[in-house]
Amino acid sequence: MGQLQRFFHGRNGTDQLNIALAITSFGLSMFGRMLSLNLFQNLAYVALGLCLFRMFSKNIERRRRENARFLELFHRFRTRKGGTSSAPWSWGPKRDKANFCYLKCPNCKQTMRVPKGKGNIKITCSNCGQVFYEKV
Repeated sequence: MGQLQRFFHGRNGTDQLNIALAITSFGLSMFGRMLSLNLFQNLAYVALGLCLFRMFSKNIERRRRENARFLELFHRFRTRKGGTSSAPWSWGPKRDKANFCYLKCPNCKQTMRVPKGKGNIKITCSNCGQVFYEKV
């Protein structure tokens, strides 16, 4: 065990980008095997080779920058699909449906949160200024 620890000392190891590369490699490999396409299997080997290269690399600072760039792009992709998000691994905004109603402005389609159980209320859109009444 000590030899393995000494070997990995000062190396990058695994991070989120390596995990994504390994999952991509596995997916491409399975897809290539199901369709008998060597192109996808070769791409899987390239992704796996890149994953291993990053894992055994001693240039830790560069690997950290690559991982940070990947996380930034991944966060943009996830928030674009599900709306704005405060957590990088969530699928959009957290909604408290027990205490709030979520309405869309009839003019600009902006989503607004209003408290439940208030009856007929006057709502002013913060985006376009449209005033409308809604029962919540």
